[in-house]
Amino acid sequence: MFTIATILGVFNCGFNFIALFIFFFIIILGILYRRDMRDISLVLTYNTCFAALLTCLTVLIMNTSNLSSGFLTFNFDFCRVWGLIYDMCQCSIYHSFYLQAFYRLCRVIFYKKKSLLSYSLFISLVFAQWTLTIVILLPPFFLGWYTPLPTEQYCLIPYLNYKAELYHIMVLYVIPIGFISGTYISITRYIRKSSRQPTMMLAINQQQRNLRDLTVMRRILVLISVLIALRGPTIIFMVYAVIRGQMYEYTFGIVGLVTALCMIFMGLMLIHITPRLRKNKLVSMVYRDNRIETQISAPGQPIQPPYNAQSSITAGGQVEVRQKASFNSQRTA
Repeated sequence: MFTIATILGVFNCGFNFIALFIFFFIIILGILYRRDMRDISLVLTYNTCFAALLTCLTVLIMNTSNLSSGFLTFNFDFCRVWGLIYDMCQCSIYHSFYLQAFYRLCRVIFYKKKSLLSYSLFISLVFAQWTLTIVILLPPFFLGWYTPLPTEQYCLIPYLNYKAELYHIMVLYVIPIGFISGTYISITRYIRKSSRQPTMMLAINQQQRNLRDLTVMRRILVLISVLIALRGPTIIFMVYAVIRGQMYEYTFGIVGLVTALCMIFMGLMLIHITPRLRKNKLVSMVYRDNRIETQISAPGQPIQPPYNAQSSITAGGQVEVRQKASFNSQRTA
C-alpha cells in the first residue's frame, strides 16, 4: 500500500519532469537559433532557464533517491555536495531575475549610456552571478549545516537549525526579492513620469520602448509572485519547526510539490513574456498570441502603427490599440 510520502514523491517526480521538459525545450530553441544569442534579453532568459533546468534535475534525482534505496546518502560528502548544488541552482534563479531587472533598468532609465547595454557586459554579469551564488553558499557547506534529513534520503539544511535557515533565506530569498522589487518600482515610476511629459521631451522610439517594457514588467510581477510562493512553504514549515521543536512529517514532500508546480508556471510565463520565444515557429504550434502588437521600427526611423490599427498612449502609460474599420472594398469582375 502506498504511503502519503510515496504519493507525494511520485507527484513531485512527475511535475518536475514536466518542468524539466519545458526548460530543456526553451534552451534547445536557443541552441537551434544561435542568431538570437546576440539578443541580451534572450541570453538572460536562457540563463534563468538553465538555472531552473538544473534545479529541476537535482530535485528529480533527490526524489528518485527518496523513492528508491536512498543512493544519495551512501556517501556523506557527496550527499552534502548535492544539497549544496540544489541550493546554488535555486539561488541562481532568483539572482538571474535580478539581472533581468537590471537590464530593464539600463534600457529604460540609462538608455543613453550604451556601455551599460553592451553584450559583453551582461555576459560578464552572468558569470559574476554564478560566482556570487557559489561564494555566498559555501560558508553553510563548510560550517557543516548540510546534513541528512531524518525524514528524507538526501541532505539539506534542516529547518530546526533556524540560525542556518535564517542566513539561507536571507541570501537566497529576501535580498534578491528586495533588489528585484526595488528595481521594478523605480522603473515603473520613471515610465509613468516620462509618459506624462510632452512627446518632444522624449524620443518617440524610446517612449514606445518604455511602454512595451512596462507591459513586460507587469507580467514579470506575476513571476515575482511565483518566486515568493516558491519559498513561502519553506518559511511556514520553518516557523512550525521552531515553535513545535520538530518538523512536520511531510514537510519536504509538500515543499517539493509546491516548488515543482511553481517551476512549471515559471517556464510557461517565461515563454509568455519573451516575444522572441513566442514568435518561434516551434512555440507557435502550441502557443497562439492573437493580440495586436506595436511594430518595432529600425533604429533612427519613426515607429509606425501596425497596419489597419491606430495606437495611442493613455494617461496611465499603456498603449491603447483601436481597430480601424476598413473602407476598401474588393473589385468585382
